[in-house]
Amino acid sequence: MRILYVIDSMAKDGAESQLLKTLAQFTPDQYAVFVVLSRAEGERIGELTSLKCVQDVTTLSGESSRKKLIEKAFTLGGIIKAVQPDIVHSWLWYSNFLCGISRKFGLLRKIPFIASQRGDYHARYGKFRLWLTEKLIYNTTDCLLTNSDQIQRNLLQLYPHKRIISIPNLLELPTEAWTQKQRKSSEEKLIVSVGRFAPEKGHHYLIEALSLLNKNYVHWRCKFLGDGELESELRTLTADHKLSDKVMFPGFCEDVFSELLKADLFVLPSLHEGSPNALIEAMGIGLPCIASDVGGIKDLIDSEKNGISIPSQDSVALEAAINRILIEPEFARELGKNARNTIQQKFNTEKSIQKLEEIYQSFV
Repeated sequence: MRILYVIDSMAKDGAESQLLKTLAQFTPDQYAVFVVLSRAEGERIGELTSLKCVQDVTTLSGESSRKKLIEKAFTLGGIIKAVQPDIVHSWLWYSNFLCGISRKFGLLRKIPFIASQRGDYHARYGKFRLWLTEKLIYNTTDCLLTNSDQIQRNLLQLYPHKRIISIPNLLELPTEAWTQKQRKSSEEKLIVSVGRFAPEKGHHYLIEALSLLNKNYVHWRCKFLGDGELESELRTLTADHKLSDKVMFPGFCEDVFSELLKADLFVLPSLHEGSPNALIEAMGIGLPCIASDVGGIKDLIDSEKNGISIPSQDSVALEAAINRILIEPEFARELGKNARNTIQQKFNTEKSIQKLEEIYQSFV
């Protein structure tokens, strides 16, 4: 089967990681894979080109103006004509939109078009962008994939006649599970948050919560693992709250699990999410977790049973949840144990790949 994937770039983010994990499951005798990077190459381009099933990678670099977008749509059409794929499968909004334009121009007329929606577009975007999404993504795709049951349900309410399918993220957990640290009362407990420094990740609400926590008797320090556009702003906010000696920004971490296994608590204060890899991985090793009650997180956390969910953008509620987990070790241990069980029940790489392949087979 010949599949053309279209994705923005091979950056160090969740969708790109999921695509790499997906393609690693494909063998060259089953699939011939062609990839178009619609915006830039990205740091993980080498990992992509090294995969055995990948035949060719093309990058459509350049600005994102309307004229350039049209040019890219026609360039993509030329690639499709040359490759003659059985399926075009796009990932992320920009690439989904680009493929939708190509289909509107008749460049994808006879080829099945699948789009993967990784986040909650209706929570993230305003009316105009949602209108564009409906006209050029939802209305043009033959199948819409999401990684969240919650988002699938919401989309089916809006588009009941559309083929919308949820496939859980592919997951690779270490064999080692989190164990509670036997720390003395005077020892600092470690809080970890993982994610790119972007507005929707809500890091500044965690910093505000930590400033409240700092007035308590709990000893703690916090690591923000990641990088991105808001790093300077977050460092300044940390300094303004006089937390620079307690909050660390070590940068992007290749081995996240080693950091999670040393922590006492994981926090994800996002404003909106699909099915966040970082939270799934933290829960999967049995680490107690706190996350905003948004998007696909609703499918993962049953509050006070396998984690704590809090309203997004609520620093006071976040501080209370952090404080409770840090001072109630038995509660924290129980949350972690139940979190690991939840992830083991919900996620199975073999089943997810099988479901994806069944979708592909339904179009050929």
